[in-house]
Amino acid sequence: MVKRPAGYPIVLTADRTLMANYDVLFDGMMGTIQTTSVPEPVMRHFVAPPMPRQGLAARKAPLGVRRIEAALLRDGFDRSDVIVVRPEEIDEVVGPETRVVAVSSSDPLGYGMSNTTMTDMAGGRLYTHTWYKRLLRQLNRMRQRGLRFRILAGGAGAWQLEQHPGVARRLGIDCIVSGHAELDAPHLFRTAADGGDLPWVFRARGARPDQIPPIHGATSMGVLEVSRGCGKGCQFCTIARERMIHLPMETILSDLEANLEAGVTSVCALSEDFFRFGARHGQPDPAAVKELARQLRARPELRLIQLDHCNVTSAALMSDDDLREIHDILVEGQHHKYLWVNLGVETASGELLEMNQKGGKIRPFRVEEWGELCEETVRRLIRAGYFPMVSLIMGLPGETEEHVAATVRWIERLYRERLVIFPIFYSPVIPGYGRQFTIQDMTPLHWRLFRLAYNLNFKWIPRMYWDNQTGAGAPLWRKLFIQLTGHLQIVQWQTKFILASGRLRA
Repeated sequence: MVKRPAGYPIVLTADRTLMANYDVLFDGMMGTIQTTSVPEPVMRHFVAPPMPRQGLAARKAPLGVRRIEAALLRDGFDRSDVIVVRPEEIDEVVGPETRVVAVSSSDPLGYGMSNTTMTDMAGGRLYTHTWYKRLLRQLNRMRQRGLRFRILAGGAGAWQLEQHPGVARRLGIDCIVSGHAELDAPHLFRTAADGGDLPWVFRARGARPDQIPPIHGATSMGVLEVSRGCGKGCQFCTIARERMIHLPMETILSDLEANLEAGVTSVCALSEDFFRFGARHGQPDPAAVKELARQLRARPELRLIQLDHCNVTSAALMSDDDLREIHDILVEGQHHKYLWVNLGVETASGELLEMNQKGGKIRPFRVEEWGELCEETVRRLIRAGYFPMVSLIMGLPGETEEHVAATVRWIERLYRERLVIFPIFYSPVIPGYGRQFTIQDMTPLHWRLFRLAYNLNFKWIPRMYWDNQTGAGAPLWRKLFIQLTGHLQIVQWQTKFILASGRLRA
């Protein structure tokens, strides 16, 4: 899009950690957990490299931003009035005609569990929070100069702004948008543009699968939404009560086409539970998952197909043959080995997990089976060719030393397998439900758990990361840079282990 001195009426953007040019999903995961312990020039140019642009418009953008863009265009907004931009172009696209600036962030105040763990361990302040505040302050300075636009704040981290209204108001936010807003965005944006009354928190209705609009441009990291929501009822998750829906195949393939047309040749199938795609009544449908995999792999120009999350129980309900066949379809003809998938184990204690969930994370299995079920599922996924990335939560409400000891023993039994384990500090997403777990709360047993997990990670993450970037066709210099910075971070974390716990090895 060309420069308009008067500005664009509708401007869509996101914090700079999301508006970066990541080759693979793991790039984005690493970019959004970094703190100011990494020098800003290194962060801005190498860890989270600048997003390319076409004119003033960003060539890629977070999926949620693309959905809002698509909803506005579907409802009659003129293409020339709506622009998706990087934060770097804000000064060039906001002007006297601008009426709405919508800003998305996954972690605007830095309260996500992975990120609070990083700040405790690495020190500094999160770049997600630092750059988000910088962008909002820039927008407020523009309003102080006389520009008349409203600021809408949304994204996966909107719950943080809602829980900290004082901070949100100081940032100049006019309305917090909570939830998936494709149905409501056109009316909300028109109200904001016309100067109408806005609620402090706008709770979106959510859309049926057939109401979700196909996107009009490429997404960051080639993210393709295949399912939305979860509904498993975990008290530590922001979408615990959001029923899972599956997008129609035609929408998924249309989104894939939008990415391919923009030159994006590596994608990620986004879902809280990939193996539940097409499921009915909680029972996985292997045929539906295979058909999705085949439809994606059918495009010859597509290189790396990455997965995001899967639930332990969904994988456990799949046969070994089904798991292997799905894996083989996804990697067919590609030059990489490690098809990783996030697996939310959280704790080896079914008793502790049951205390912290109201729903179906364990069902249809029994509470007392949880630790053994998770162990066997990890082994089965490895045998089928996957690379499990396990998450564990330290400090869940009700946690005892025996719960921690059970998880330590669980890691020890898997210590010679090919997997990585990320222990993260509990951070409440429900106000008043438990308290923030910090490095000061760690017992010697917590430290043993942490060292065991990261000794595995130090071994396997560099190999997995190199493999993923190779599969995506990342340039050699970037792969070498990531390996170098990764090894520097290993030294940093090992030093932290020694200083904080007196030991390096488990």
